[in-house]
Order: sequence, then structure tokens, then C-alpha cells
Amino acid sequence: MTTRQGQAAGKHDRDRGDAGTADAATPHPGSAALRARRAGFRLLVGSHVLNETGAAATLVVLPLTAVLALDASAWQTALIESAYFAAYLVLGLPAGALVERARLRRVMIAADVVRCVALAALPLAWAGGVLSLPMIYGVALLLGGAQLFGDIADHSYLPHLVSDDRLVQGNSALQLVRSGAELGGPGLGGLSVQGLGAYWALAANAVASAVSAVLLWRIAVPEAKPPRPPHGLARQTWEGLRFVRGHPVLRAFALSACLNNLVFSGAFALDVVFLSRTVGVAPGLVGVLLASGAVGALLGAWLTPRLAHRFGDARTAVLAVPVVAPFLLLTPLTGDDWRIALFALAHVTISVGVTAFNILQVTYRQRACPQGLLSRVSAIFRFAVWGVAPLGALIGGALAAHLGVRTALWVLAGALIAVAPLLLCSPLRRMKTFDVNFPTAHTSC
Repeated sequence: MTTRQGQAAGKHDRDRGDAGTADAATPHPGSAALRARRAGFRLLVGSHVLNETGAAATLVVLPLTAVLALDASAWQTALIESAYFAAYLVLGLPAGALVERARLRRVMIAADVVRCVALAALPLAWAGGVLSLPMIYGVALLLGGAQLFGDIADHSYLPHLVSDDRLVQGNSALQLVRSGAELGGPGLGGLSVQGLGAYWALAANAVASAVSAVLLWRIAVPEAKPPRPPHGLARQTWEGLRFVRGHPVLRAFALSACLNNLVFSGAFALDVVFLSRTVGVAPGLVGVLLASGAVGALLGAWLTPRLAHRFGDARTAVLAVPVVAPFLLLTPLTGDDWRIALFALAHVTISVGVTAFNILQVTYRQRACPQGLLSRVSAIFRFAVWGVAPLGALIGGALAAHLGVRTALWVLAGALIAVAPLLLCSPLRRMKTFDVNFPTAHTSC
């Protein structure tokens, strides 16, 4: 589950040998292997900075390119974002099984190469006078697919570089990068178009993807060749679904993330129209208020390791969203006076809780999933979370059409309060820290 963007992946500290972490045990301090893993992690973070910032900027640069170069309408620009996220619905489930058939670092590098080529094709087509909307839609689809496969691979690859007891910190670092990109990426994209022009902004994003590929190529941690899959793609995908369904904690995490994001998608779909029309906020301030969620995500990424150390990672994961859910009630209380601060407070606080949940559920998956199922489980979670986002937006729009925007936000806030405590019905309610060594039998409330 995310506030406005994407989810995560997983792994376990057993069964690591078959698709290969560099070392099942933590290397001796000062050893060459440990130095290589630390250097590899820094390179991975550098790649993340380029990719996440580039992805956030591209979602601004592509529509602006369509408007400036082709005089696209609002409907036509909306189709660009739809094409970008279509990959999550079309390829979301089999993507994990496909990733498991290749070395993870190669998948990440291939995703960067696809991004680079796709982005570079647009300014070249523009210069040649053959740029068209279908071409932009096709590039958006390729970029979404590259993001999907790259995200699955890099979250699955993290335990190759970070020891089990440092996974929370490693995931927090990646989430800090992602949150910073959400905060600054769209503004950077707009400024690059304004300062360089859409033509050169696209070229700059293509170069960033190429640099990211070089950083990943320089990682010196060895990665074993994945074993030959014993079954076909459909069978592998079904095995991943069956594993999640039969695991009480993973099942609860997936269902919780799915329902929470269903509500969030409905609420966030109304934010712009609520602020601009119902409250009467100026367009510039709308952008600032919407960015408050990214500020909360940055804060949440910084706080999560500290909260997990103080209260336990399992307890923090269970309570993260229920504790902040009531703050969504502040959104419909927003007015055009001092009460405008209530919107920002709600979104900052909600983002703190959601970010903590995201980091910790990713960490649990990285510990609880056998190596051979890791990427498939990650893909299943991404499909579950992003698959409900369009439905949530439709629900939010329908509620607003029938009840009014402010009343719809009240209803959605109440829905979040109702679904947020779902993890209390899982074995996590009895844990302070994550324990993956328990029977995967069904556990009810």
C-alpha cells in the first residue's frame, strides 16, 4: 500500500542458496565480501535515486510533451498515465515468475536500458517530424512495464546486499529515496521542461536511465544463476498465489494493503477537485498541499527503524495505519481559512503511518518468503495494490457525484477507520517482533 505510488517485494533468510545471495551468512566485518556488499548497496541506492526521480518527473514530462508538441487534449493526456499503469494490470501477476527466471541485477539493468531507449526515441521522433500520440502511449506502456519489472527485481535483490538484521534500515533508505522523488520529481520535471524544453527534458531522463544501468553494472556482488523452473509460467504464478493464500500473515498483509489502498485511491482521486472547487484553493497552493504527503513519507521512512526498535517491528506494522487512520477525518473539515492546515496535517500524518506499514511489510516478506517464491509474491502484492487503484478512484468519483465531494470524503474516512485494524485478525497481533517460524494454518480473529 502507498499513499500515491507503488508497493514492494520480499524474501526470507532460509532457502537463500538456490537463486543466490552472495553469502547466506553475514560476512566477517572488514572482509572483502562485506565491503563489496556495502559498495553494492550504495550503487543500488544511487540507481534508485535516478530511477525514482526520473519516473516521477517523466509522468509530468510526457503529458507536457504531448501538449506542447501535439496540442493534446485533457482526455488524451489522461490516457498517457493510463497506458503507464496498464502494465501493472496486464503483467502484474506473471511478472514475478518471469523475474525469477533471470538474474535480478540483469533484470534491473534491462529495465534501465528499455527506459533509456524508449525515452530517447521521443526526441528523435520529434526532431524527425514523426512524433505522434500513439508513439507516446507506446512509450508510456514500455516505461510502466520497465518500472514494474525493475521494482520487483530491486526489492528482491536487496537481501543480496543487506544482512537480515539490517533489512528494515535498507528498506527505509530506499523508501527515503522514493519519497524524496515523489516530493521533488514532478517539480523537477516541470522545471526541466520550462528551462530546457520538453525535447531536452526527455533526453535528460534517457541519460539518467543510462547512468543508472552503469551503476548497477558496477555492483561486484556475485549472483548465482537461477535454477531452471520446474513448471510453466502459469503453474509458477499459481504457486505464488497459493503460497500467499496459505500464509496467514502474508494473506493478511495483502488484504490489508489492498483494502487500505482502495480507500486511499478513492480519497486521493477527489483531492484536487475538493481543494480547487469545494474549498477554493489557488492552483499553486493545491500543488503544495498535495506534496505534503511526500513530506510525511520522508518523515515516516526516517521514523520507521526507530519505531520498530522501540516498539517491535510486528507491533509497529499492526498499529501503523490504525493509529493514523482517524486523521483522514481532518480532510473534509478543511476550509479556506486557517483550516487549510488540516488538509496538510491529515496527509502528512497518514503518510507517516502508511510508509511505516510499507517498509515493515516489505521487510517481513523478505524474511518470510522462500527464495524461489520471492519475486512472485512481490508481483502478487503489486497487482493487489495497484489493481484496486482504478476501482477506488471510480468509487470515490461515484460517491462524490451522488453525495457531494465533502460528504464522500467523510464516508471514505469512515471506511478507512473500519478496514485499517484488519491486521489485528492475523498472527501478528501476538508478536512484538516478526517471527516467520510458525505454522501457516488459518488463523481467525
